[in-house]
Amino acid sequence: MKSGDRARASAMLAKLVQEYPQSERGWYLLGMCVPDREQRLFCFRRVLAINPNNPDAGRQIALLSKPEAAPPPPCRATPTPPLVEPEPVSKTFTPTQPLPETVSPFVYEDSEVEEGTAESLPYEPAIPEKPAGKKQPAKKKQSNAPIYYAIAASVVILCVVGLGALYMLGTTGTLTSPFQAQTPTQIVPPTLAVLPSATPQPPTPIPSPMPTVAYSPTYEDAPCQFDAPSNVRVTCGYAIVPEDRTGDPNHTIRLAVAVFHSRSSNPAPDPVMFLQGGPGGEAVQLSADAYRVLVQPFLAERDYITYDQRGTGLSEPALVCDELDKVYRQDIYGNIEISTRELVYQNAFLSCAGLLQAKGINLQAYNTVENAADLKDIVKLLGYEKVNLYGASYGTRLALVTMRNHPEVVKSAILDSVMPVETNWINEYPNVANYTLTNLFASCKADPACNLAYPDLETVFWDLVRELDANPVTLTTSAYPMGTVTETIDGSYLLSVVMGLSKTTSLINTTPQTVYRLKDGDYSTLIAAQYALPYALDGINPGLYISVMCREHVLDTTPENLRAASEQLDVENFIWRPFYGDLEKMFNACKSWGAVGPVLGEKDAVISEIPSLVIEGTFDSATPPQFGKQVAEKLPNSYYVEFSNQGHVPTATDSSGCAMRMALNFIANPGVEPDRACLSELPRVEFLVPYTGTPPLELKRQRVFGVTLDVPKDWIFTYDGFFVRASSPFDITQVSALRAAISIRN
Repeated sequence: MKSGDRARASAMLAKLVQEYPQSERGWYLLGMCVPDREQRLFCFRRVLAINPNNPDAGRQIALLSKPEAAPPPPCRATPTPPLVEPEPVSKTFTPTQPLPETVSPFVYEDSEVEEGTAESLPYEPAIPEKPAGKKQPAKKKQSNAPIYYAIAASVVILCVVGLGALYMLGTTGTLTSPFQAQTPTQIVPPTLAVLPSATPQPPTPIPSPMPTVAYSPTYEDAPCQFDAPSNVRVTCGYAIVPEDRTGDPNHTIRLAVAVFHSRSSNPAPDPVMFLQGGPGGEAVQLSADAYRVLVQPFLAERDYITYDQRGTGLSEPALVCDELDKVYRQDIYGNIEISTRELVYQNAFLSCAGLLQAKGINLQAYNTVENAADLKDIVKLLGYEKVNLYGASYGTRLALVTMRNHPEVVKSAILDSVMPVETNWINEYPNVANYTLTNLFASCKADPACNLAYPDLETVFWDLVRELDANPVTLTTSAYPMGTVTETIDGSYLLSVVMGLSKTTSLINTTPQTVYRLKDGDYSTLIAAQYALPYALDGINPGLYISVMCREHVLDTTPENLRAASEQLDVENFIWRPFYGDLEKMFNACKSWGAVGPVLGEKDAVISEIPSLVIEGTFDSATPPQFGKQVAEKLPNSYYVEFSNQGHVPTATDSSGCAMRMALNFIANPGVEPDRACLSELPRVEFLVPYTGTPPLELKRQRVFGVTLDVPKDWIFTYDGFFVRASSPFDITQVSALRAAISIRN
């Protein structure tokens, strides 16, 4: 078929939009191919009905509305990504505004080409790009979907007529996606990520769903649902915002907000706003529970604001998944057969999604872009002009998106343990694991005491991984009062344990000891850890977690990349159990959740001149230092600080107070680099090693229950007759004095 066969291309595209009436790309390309002016107007109006933010369709309508409109330009050669067979995620789709009532002007002699209808429109799944040369795995069920997407791909050939396509949108060498929102005069270069420069320009807002019709967020005061500290004034309420800012503005959600007011009689006008991680973590209750660590340091000079992100905590609706919670508990209690475990999790996963959707919840609206818009609305509703963002873990990603999309409300940003917007954590996990393990092994080797106690730690670890994979060990612990916890320990489990220990500042020093204990058949560390398993999901809302992870990570990659990641390391369990099974199955699980991938530009790196303090912990296995460095390079007014003895979120875990002091100094004067002097005073990580008698223990004498004891001076007395060493949460070394009533008879 020769290039430029527009009639045939039009017929093929008409067939495509009949099968997928909500295909924005299909309607747009059809509009560029048909010759009749009314037909073209109809197509572009359908595009705007699907996506009112599509600037190219609006531009084409404006051009066609001019009396002197030129003949239709040739169809644009839009690069089409390689195709993946889509799986329907929803039976219905509600457009943001009513579809045009105009009767379709399309009439074809080919009886196979018919006009689609607007009823029961299937949602068009995102089509992720896959690497060239890879073949899709065979599917048991076949559909016509690949045929129609192949038609879309072939349109590139059918519609190309020389270089005319380059001028279609009035540009001279830039092909702009029809999905990319931009100002009329703006040209976006065809780069995947914006490179930093000496004087970067403010970033262009991503083509994310922003309000197309006016809406008015409101605020309702409400009693605080937690015990507030007695010496501070706390006010609470709900911000009421649209669930989907591209949909019905009257379909609203309620976001729980808490404001801890400054103790100052003249507080600074710019409060700090804490953004919780997860995604899916509760922020309001956490701020109350961790008041002294997270909140109190800021109140001397300014207010502290936090809110439960949409779908979490006290916000309404909360994306609660009772079925997943039940299955998780049955699993850790050993009540699910290994042979059926994957199926049981899949059923719970689908049940959760179905129940939430049955309540009218649009799961696609629970994402970072909408979170950032919520943040902006809350700031305005509370009457503040600007805030200082304080993001931890996933909260840093939310902060970065806010800095890009709503810079008008941000004065400065503390980014503690950074998750870059452009980073796909799943694809990066093998690199993160390699960094974590390499850093751990090197740190132990450089420590004479650790290297002596645990020689050749790296070899021992990998030998142990292979041994546990070949001969898994089942551990059962009576986790009173929750029940008996059962876990199968294999190589993947060991990797997860080591990654978790390295992430947690208070447990970093136990990691070499744990590996060697396991080598010697001592599972005491893992048994102690099992007591926490029943509480592992406390404070995390699974619905938001799944929605964000699916959109911004799983569906931001391809099945081929997922498979490649799983082959680099045995990382089956590195992500949460709702995705139980191999990594490739996560892809299908996310589509069954109803998730779609990010829109074009949503994952581009953020460039911003907003002053920022980037904080990382050297041992962090969740957001390693290279993530923070990567982000700092694109923030010209940022300061990068790395804590050599810390894991995840140093501002909350650094017992020396250095990290929090630097954060406070930065907020007080964001234009001046914080004093780094305390970094040189950080104690190094002292790995736990067996006591050799050197140095000798300093003893103290204490009388307990009428018994005089000589115990180590720095051991902790528990008031029930026990003195514990407590060198780590897993240390069970103790001295005790026991007393019992006895009777002596002749």
